[in-house]
Amino acid sequence: FPSHDMPKYLVRHDVLDAYSISHHHSKDFLRKYAKTKAGLNDISSELRITASYLRSTTPSYCTSIVVASNHNSHLAQWLNSADPKLDIQNAKLYHALMYRTLDEIDRNDGEEVPDPFQIYMNEFHPGHGITFATRRGGMMLAGVECGDHGDIGVGGSRGSRSQYAKLDSKSIIGHSHSPGIDRGCYQVGTSSKLQLEYNLGPSAWSNTHCVLHTTGKRQLINIIKGRFTS
Repeated sequence: FPSHDMPKYLVRHDVLDAYSISHHHSKDFLRKYAKTKAGLNDISSELRITASYLRSTTPSYCTSIVVASNHNSHLAQWLNSADPKLDIQNAKLYHALMYRTLDEIDRNDGEEVPDPFQIYMNEFHPGHGITFATRRGGMMLAGVECGDHGDIGVGGSRGSRSQYAKLDSKSIIGHSHSPGIDRGCYQVGTSSKLQLEYNLGPSAWSNTHCVLHTTGKRQLINIIKGRFTS
């Protein structure tokens, strides 16, 4: 394809699952035991896989933008609540990342609590070419707000497509894993498997992405059995 037909940006939500250190499993001994047996309790390994995926799937002609998302923030929740003495597997990374996070807070005189995932990428995978969108700043592309994950709603409430549909600006959000359109809000699905350990029962999840054209027009693309439809 000609270069002008290629996307300039790839906007990514929940790129880090943080399954290995998920706080949802903190009191679930059986799940933690199963993760250990399967080798899925190593956050260093999960972070390396995530960084490799980001770099290998970001073409030279575009920029990947990582949106601040609830799963990405599990890394910060882990730093806040974990006891590294009880998690030998992840103790070294805990101390390394905690030091770097505290050091970054010192640099900005406590005005901002940085994103540990961004710190990890900058420290251990420099030159990655990834841009991080924060919770504070908007990210308007072609007149559409693309910097909100969708998990936080009005006044800090739980976010939803219906809430974002009532806002003045058009938006593309993620979070629910179930796509849809409500007035000015387009919501994408997920790139993950459609059956995970926490979505038991009937599900509206789908592998659905959103294309934002330079005109501001939006288009949901469904991936079904490896083929895409719109």
